[in-house]
Amino acid sequence: MEFIFKLVKMSEQLIFKFPFKKNYLSQDFYVSKNNFHAFKLIESWPKWPCRLVNIYGPSGCGKTHLINILKGKINCIIIAANKINTKTLDQYKIKECLIVDNFKNDIDEKLLYSIINMALQDNKYLIISSLTALKNFKIKLKDLSSRFTSFVDIGIDLPTDDLLRVILEKNFSDKQIKISEKNIEYILKNIDRSYERVNTFSSFIDDLSLSKAQPINLQLIKKVLDKLSL
Repeated sequence: MEFIFKLVKMSEQLIFKFPFKKNYLSQDFYVSKNNFHAFKLIESWPKWPCRLVNIYGPSGCGKTHLINILKGKINCIIIAANKINTKTLDQYKIKECLIVDNFKNDIDEKLLYSIINMALQDNKYLIISSLTALKNFKIKLKDLSSRFTSFVDIGIDLPTDDLLRVILEKNFSDKQIKISEKNIEYILKNIDRSYERVNTFSSFIDDLSLSKAQPINLQLIKKVLDKLSL
C-alpha cells in the first residue's frame, strides 16, 4: 500500500510518496488490559477451549492485526464477510481454519450456517471478527442465531490515552525524534484512537520532517493530522 501526501505552498506543489507496509508480527502488537485476553488466546493456539471464536471490538482496536498473527500460525484463509460465497465452502474443506473478517450481518445466513456446521462436524477452526459480539446481531435464521451461542466471545476496547502516549513516545524514540510534551498532548487530543493511526502518523511526520530538513513543530503536526483525517 502506498499513501500519497501532497503539500501546497504558494505556487509550489510538493508531492511525497510514503510506502507503508502493514506489519502484523506478534512482537509488534501492543498488549494492554484492553486486548490482553484476545492476544493470549491467539498466542495460545492450538490450546483453545473452543474452535469457534468471535473477536469483536471497534474499528482500529487491533482485530486485523490479531487475526493476521493467527494466519501465520495455521493453514487458513481470511475472507471479508461480504465476499463469502459457495466457493468459500470448497476452500474451507482443504483448510484447517477459516477467518471471516468484518462481519456486519450482510451475509447469506444459510451459507454461514453451513460453514459453522462444517466447522463443528470436521473439527475445524472458525474465527469471526466483528464490531460487536455475534450474539447481539439480529439474525432472521433461528438456527444460525442458536449457533452463535457456541462461539467464545472475546472483546477488545480501543487503546487508552495512556497506552497511545506510550506507543507514540516509543515510535519517536525509536526514530530518534525529539518532540515537546506540549506537542505530544496536542497529537493525543486530535488523533484517532487506534494503534494503526498512531503508527502511520509517526512514520508520515518523520518522513516529512526529514524531507523539509526541519524539526517537528506544531505546524507540521497539524498538516499531517489534517491529511490523515481526509
